[in-house]
Amino acid sequence: MKKNIFDDPQIWNWVDSNDDNQVRYEFTEKLTPADVSSILDIGCGHGRFLKLISAKRNDLRCVGADYSEGALEYVPFEKVQASITSIPYPDHQFDCVYAMEVLEHLNPVEFETALQEMVRLTKKYIIVSVPYKENLESNMTRCPVCHTIYHYDGHIQNFDEQKIKGLFDKYGFVCKTWDRLGWTENYKYHDLYVKMFYPEQKYKTKHYTVCPVCNTEIKPQQQSGPNTNTIGTPQAGGLIRNIKNGIKNLWPRESKSYWIIGLYEKI
Repeated sequence: MKKNIFDDPQIWNWVDSNDDNQVRYEFTEKLTPADVSSILDIGCGHGRFLKLISAKRNDLRCVGADYSEGALEYVPFEKVQASITSIPYPDHQFDCVYAMEVLEHLNPVEFETALQEMVRLTKKYIIVSVPYKENLESNMTRCPVCHTIYHYDGHIQNFDEQKIKGLFDKYGFVCKTWDRLGWTENYKYHDLYVKMFYPEQKYKTKHYTVCPVCNTEIKPQQQSGPNTNTIGTPQAGGLIRNIKNGIKNLWPRESKSYWIIGLYEKI
């Protein structure tokens, strides 16, 4: 039987330990229009966003939908186990429908079906958030058992401003606003650096994952490179450590956002 990575609490422990996720949830709550009285969070996971928005707007009807039975065990609201391509609710049932960190997992056929399903379910608003300009290749891992190479989060699509702004144009929705979230300062060309000098780390995963082919569970492994603290550690020789620290201090940096989010309104 194929394992669902999102059934494992390790994933949700990792999500909860990431402060940026809390910022994203709070931003999404503020982005939700004031006239919304019912919401459907598709891909709700363990219900963290639903708990947050319910605490701030206690008159809301909150509904969660997720494919993971294990994740839904933590959701204390009305809920349904379902895929984003087929949600068992009548048309125009909710004032606002959300898909946060879901669409990047879908193949082209599933993607279009998911957009249509969200349009069918909402009365007026849709909110979507996805990773921004993700380098999919840099987030691949290799199963140590069957050697399958796959994205450790299961992502197969990436998004930019143009794609987000026009996401629901053909369905009669306009993008009211969009923004980017999860800002960090990174070392430029880090992926190239790792590829050139640490090729053995190309397929190391950043957090717990499960091979989609053979179900092998893979735990996170520390990576090297200028974005980490492994360069210039006390274990390295003094001269080598100083050289590496010098390179690290001189390395050019750039600001990047991890997510992009859009609010859409029916016209």
